[in-house]
Amino acid sequence: MERAEILGVGTELIYGETLDTNTAEIARALKPYALKVERTLRIVDEVGPLAEAVREAWGRARLLVLSGGLGPTPDDVTREAVALALGEPLELDEEVLSEIRALFQARGRPMPEANRKQALKIPSARWLKNPRGTAPGWWVRKEGKDLILLPGPPSEWRPMWAEVLPALGLPRRPYAERVFKTWGIGESEIVERLGELFVREEGLEVGTYPKAHGVEVVLRGEEARVAELAEKVKKKLLKEIWGEGELTLAEAVKRRLELEGATLATMESLTGGLLGAEITRVPGASRVYLGGVVSYSVGAKARFGVPEELLKKTVSAETAKAMAEAARGLFGATYALSTTGVAGPDPLEDEPVGTVYVALAGPKGTEARRYRFLGDRETVRLRAVYAALALFLT
Repeated sequence: MERAEILGVGTELIYGETLDTNTAEIARALKPYALKVERTLRIVDEVGPLAEAVREAWGRARLLVLSGGLGPTPDDVTREAVALALGEPLELDEEVLSEIRALFQARGRPMPEANRKQALKIPSARWLKNPRGTAPGWWVRKEGKDLILLPGPPSEWRPMWAEVLPALGLPRRPYAERVFKTWGIGESEIVERLGELFVREEGLEVGTYPKAHGVEVVLRGEEARVAELAEKVKKKLLKEIWGEGELTLAEAVKRRLELEGATLATMESLTGGLLGAEITRVPGASRVYLGGVVSYSVGAKARFGVPEELLKKTVSAETAKAMAEAARGLFGATYALSTTGVAGPDPLEDEPVGTVYVALAGPKGTEARRYRFLGDRETVRLRAVYAALALFLT
C-alpha cells in the first residue's frame, strides 16, 4: 500500500504553545483511502530543516500534506522550503496578488508589503483558493505524486481540504471504523475480556485508547469484517459501553432524559460548575436540564439543604447523596447529580488527593460511587464530571 505523510509546520507546535490537532484531523480524513499514514511530523519554522523533511517525505510518500507556515511573517517559510526541496524557483503571481490586495481593501485597509509573499508559488503548483483568509494553498502534482500546502488555522484549511481531497482521485478501500466508548473498565481488563477478539492483522485491527471519559475501543478495517467483529465485541462489553462514535457523555445523558421525558439538576463541590457547563455544552440541553448550584463551601452545602450532621465529613458517600437529593428537591427535577471530593494539591479530611464521590438521586432512590483518580487538579475535576455523567448512564 502506498504511503501518505503529513507535516505540521510551526515552532509553536514543537513547544506546545499551539496544540497540533491539524495533522491528526487530516490523517483521519485519509482513512477511507488506500494510503497508509505511517507517520506525522511537527517541524520548526526554519527553511533548512523543513526543506530536508519535505525532501525525505517526498521520496517516500505518494501524498504529502503540509499544514501551516503560509502566512506573511518572516517565520512563515513553508513556500521557500518546498521550493528548495523540489528544486523550483518561486514566482510572483500578479493576479493572486491583486486578489489579496482586494481582500484588504474590502476591509478598509491597505495591504502590508509583507503579504506579497503569499502570492508566490513554484511553476508546478496550482493555487488552492482560501475562502476565509489571505493565504492560498498549493497543489503540486508531479512524478505521479501529490503535495498539498494548507494554511494553519483550521477555519481556513478545512474548506480547502474538503475541496481538494476528492479531486486527488485517490483509490478508495472498503474501510469502516467503529468506536465503542466505555466507563468503569480498564485497558487490561478489556483486553482480557475480549481475548481472541483483540485482533491485530492486515485488514482488521482492534485498539484501546484511555481517555478522560473512559477507554475507547476502536475497530478499524474492512467493512464486512468490522461489522461482524463489532457485534461480538458489544456482547463482551455490553454493560460498560455507554455510547459509540462521536457521541459525548453529556449528549448521551440528554438523549436518555428526552426518551424518558425526564429532567436533571446538579449540585457541585470540587467540580465548581464544570458539570453544569459540560451538560449545557450540548445544544437543546435546556429542554432537560433545569439548573444547578455550586456548593463549594461547607456553609453553602448547608444553605442548599445538606444536613448539618454530614458537614463534618464533606468528602463522603453520605454527603454526595445528600447533595444530590437536595438538588433534586430544590429544582423539582426527576434526577439530580452531585460531585464532592479532593482535587488537590493537598489532602482533605484525611482523604488523599484524587478521592471523588459522585451521586445520583432519582425516583428509585439514591446511589453514590467512590473513585480515586490520578493526575493533577484539573484532571481530577474533569474526570469527576465524567464519572457523574457515567453514573447516570451505567
